[in-house]
Amino acid sequence: MKRVNVYLFLSALLLIVLGVVCILNPGESFVTMAWLVGLLILLTGVFGLLFGLRAQRYLPNAGSTTLLAVFQIVVGLMFLANGLLAAETLIVVFAIWVMFEGISLSVLSFDYKRSGYDRWWLMALLGLCSLLLGFVALCNPEKVGTLFGILL
Repeated sequence: MKRVNVYLFLSALLLIVLGVVCILNPGESFVTMAWLVGLLILLTGVFGLLFGLRAQRYLPNAGSTTLLAVFQIVVGLMFLANGLLAAETLIVVFAIWVMFEGISLSVLSFDYKRSGYDRWWLMALLGLCSLLLGFVALCNPEKVGTLFGILL
């Protein structure tokens, strides 16, 4: 138990130091965050592409998942290639990505309905909410940027 407390203390101390570094260097921190987001988007796209290609046999509308995965791979590579550009466009790209995810989820929910999934409407509702959230973020990028800053 004592070992766990030491690890928790060291983790908390490291997070505090990293938080102070981020506060003192906001520009570099945002570029680094954009690079990490690019890496995550790229990985999500690769795994989504693998899933989409396999799911097309079972779900007729899985093409939207494949298309979204290709979009994610391209955006991820762009973010990794140019961190400064990524930092400047992060909110807009995020908003567009959320909108694509919402459309994809809404379309996919009808495949689940045809397959007999009884809670397909919940997927459709979440897709529509995601589409709305992306649209709001696209129309108000400065407010979303402020929200990102508060959450980080």
